[in-house]
Amino acid sequence: MTNYTRYNIDKTLDALDNTKGKIGYRITHFFQMSLIIGAVFGSIIAVAFGFGMFRGVLDSAPDLKSIHVGPTAYASKVYDTEGNVTATLVQEGSNRERVKYEQIPEDLINAFVAIEDERFWEHNGIDIKSILRAVRGVVSDDSSAGGGSTITQQLIKNNVFGGGLNEGAFEKYVRKFQEQYLALELENQPNMTKEELKQSIITEYLNTINLGSNTLGVKVAARRYFNKEVNTLNLSECAVIAAITKNPSGLNPITHPKENAARRAQVLSNMLEQGYITEAQYNAAKADDVYARIKDVDIQKSSQVEEPYSYFVDELTEQVVQELQDRLGYTKEEATDLLYSGGLSIYSTQDPRLQAIVDEEVNDPDNYDTAKYSITWRYTVKHDDGTIVNYSERDLLHYIKDVRGISFNGLFKSEESAHNYINEYKTELLTDTDVELGERFFTTLEPQVSFVLMDPHTGQVKAVNGGRGEKLFSLSLNRATNTLRQPGSTFKVISSFAPAIDLYGATLATSFYDGEYTLGTKTFKNWYSKGFLGYQTIRDGIIYSLNIVAVRCLMEQLDPKKGRQYAESLGITSLVDDDENPALALGGVTNGVTNLELTQAYATIANGGKFNKAKFFTKIIDQNGNVIIDTTLDEPVQAMKATTAFLLTDAMSQSMLPNRAFSGSINVNSTSTRAHFDGMSLAGKSGTTTKDVDIWFVGFSPYYIGGVWGGCDENQPLIDNASGEYNGGSGFHKDIWRKIMERVHEGLPDIGFEQPEGIVQEKVCRKSGMLPSRGCYNDFRGSAVITEYFAEGTVPKDDCELHTRGGSIKIPEEEDRGTDDGYGSRSSTPTPQLPITFDIPVTVETSEPETREFGPSGAPGSTGPIEAPVVIVG
Repeated sequence: MTNYTRYNIDKTLDALDNTKGKIGYRITHFFQMSLIIGAVFGSIIAVAFGFGMFRGVLDSAPDLKSIHVGPTAYASKVYDTEGNVTATLVQEGSNRERVKYEQIPEDLINAFVAIEDERFWEHNGIDIKSILRAVRGVVSDDSSAGGGSTITQQLIKNNVFGGGLNEGAFEKYVRKFQEQYLALELENQPNMTKEELKQSIITEYLNTINLGSNTLGVKVAARRYFNKEVNTLNLSECAVIAAITKNPSGLNPITHPKENAARRAQVLSNMLEQGYITEAQYNAAKADDVYARIKDVDIQKSSQVEEPYSYFVDELTEQVVQELQDRLGYTKEEATDLLYSGGLSIYSTQDPRLQAIVDEEVNDPDNYDTAKYSITWRYTVKHDDGTIVNYSERDLLHYIKDVRGISFNGLFKSEESAHNYINEYKTELLTDTDVELGERFFTTLEPQVSFVLMDPHTGQVKAVNGGRGEKLFSLSLNRATNTLRQPGSTFKVISSFAPAIDLYGATLATSFYDGEYTLGTKTFKNWYSKGFLGYQTIRDGIIYSLNIVAVRCLMEQLDPKKGRQYAESLGITSLVDDDENPALALGGVTNGVTNLELTQAYATIANGGKFNKAKFFTKIIDQNGNVIIDTTLDEPVQAMKATTAFLLTDAMSQSMLPNRAFSGSINVNSTSTRAHFDGMSLAGKSGTTTKDVDIWFVGFSPYYIGGVWGGCDENQPLIDNASGEYNGGSGFHKDIWRKIMERVHEGLPDIGFEQPEGIVQEKVCRKSGMLPSRGCYNDFRGSAVITEYFAEGTVPKDDCELHTRGGSIKIPEEEDRGTDDGYGSRSSTPTPQLPITFDIPVTVETSEPETREFGPSGAPGSTGPIEAPVVIVG
């Protein structure tokens, strides 16, 4: 190879090397630029993505304008007419009571600020220093560094985000961002000064926080731990409460006093460092033996048995839930939640003085001449083969009656007797390998009673008792308001006599024949032992509680369907289609009625015919002070004519006075005199069902109306003629009514029953109800002419045609055994029988025993001195 050639090759190689270098540089530069550009674009994308995600987090946060950052679950309070708290209605998560800023001690506010958020009064919702301190603590694993959440953030966390429970890691960070954002939003309120805003936030916070022992908020905590109102707490006690909030369970001053004491010391130290207290205050608080006081209060409160709601409150809660649905459109679930956690103030109609009277008389053993016991028994046994069997009082009853062969109606003569039978039954049940898993036993006094006391002019219920004996449970059996019993003769007025007079042309003087009376396959009887009284007026039907007169009035003056509709117009809601039969007149209804609704119906009569629904509260006020329901604004409904109400009242007033039916040989007397007391105008109606199973009296004065029911829970007869067993008799309820009402009316003047316009008087024959003829004056039993009240326009125009000139009575042809007390001649015009067949309920015959002897009376319906005592039935 020549030198020239080698030179050219070397030059070419050098050129190639130079070319390679330039290309490599360019490639390297390109890649570097690409990386930079990629990084820039990636950063932009990442920032955009992060910003978008952050924006999305904030956008998904709740709208501050549409949420309430304070607590919404508060206990509701019930107040009586004297302003006393009679019940606190609370469910889990709502045991708190609202406190205002002015009621919170300055030491308590300062204690929470010092330990939870020392720059609370300066920051705008979030505290950067606290956040950085918290981050440093996480990095250095220093748990004592504290958290970064302000009081504002904690308030939002608890009431907007439900306390942050059940969150994953990502959800927690999302919530934290939203929490901080909302805190800034919350403290940016241009319409409030910063001081007003901070005071509002700290107040909501102190009402919110969980402070252990099922206490929410500082007001309830002050009572639970110190038995004091929150505004009376001292510095030492404030520090105890502020120490709880970090860990309500682990720092509870009752269960963990040492742990709370350590945290309390930190609270006091922070308060001293931050200038809230002096050295002297710090030392005094540190030296206070506060935990000894807490222990004493806890012992006291633990020994207190939580009282069940009263019968009044039981019914009140049901009525409030129903009224919230009916008036405000809540669902039942919403209404119940509002009642027990809405912080409502419910102003009840309960009068504590009157309630005390009712409770005392219902539970006074002197008002009963016997004491029997029904039992509730639950017994669970695990047998050797692993089967679990539950036994009850019904199994025990079967053992006593069918195995032992003992005649027994379910009422024990003593609690000891009940225990003896149970122990005997257990020996029959158990083997050596059986295991007892549980037993519950309690007794119920029998006979039972319920009582309702109302102001008929407003419908306000003043007192209720749903049963004698100790009330063991809230919302238990309430015999006054939600127990259906057969109403007996009290229904004669409601379903027969009242509608006949009010709507269908009858008067108090309208007469019906009291003789043997058969409809279909049912022959109706009177309550008294034998005989009939012949023609008797509606007034007589009320005074003497005449069964046949009531049934005839229903069937001949109106009809059962109209009688049912009328009773329902007076507030009776338990009737059904099957009740549209003759037995309706006697209270023989399918389901029975409640004492409350029966008393409510009679209250319409006592209120001049104006119907008021029974009310258990006047107002409901929400936690913001707004009246959401006001029952005092309700207007009564004119359910019957005022004249009808007066006529019925006058007749029922005579049933409470000593009167004897116009009769020659049968001794029938007014049925309600045992309930009478002197010094007050009274009117009422009694009722007793077949075999003395249910006994009633509903009566009223110009001021109050009271309804009483008596009987046994399992329908045992109060007087068992078949077995001879005596279970309380059929008159004790009237004694209780009389004693209660006499005490209720002490000091009240007798203003009498107001007579409305449109009432006139006229002389009529007490047998025909027509204008008197000569024969009416010549009746062999004495003059049959009486002066009767009438509504204007209803005075009869025709003369009596029942009396002959000589004074005897014409009787219907078909009434072979109903010869008007055994005297008189038959008329040629028989009373038509209705071709009706009905399925009659079993309980249709009523008995109206009365045990008082009467003196002379000049009241309408009396015939002068009564020589014979009242016949006692059963």
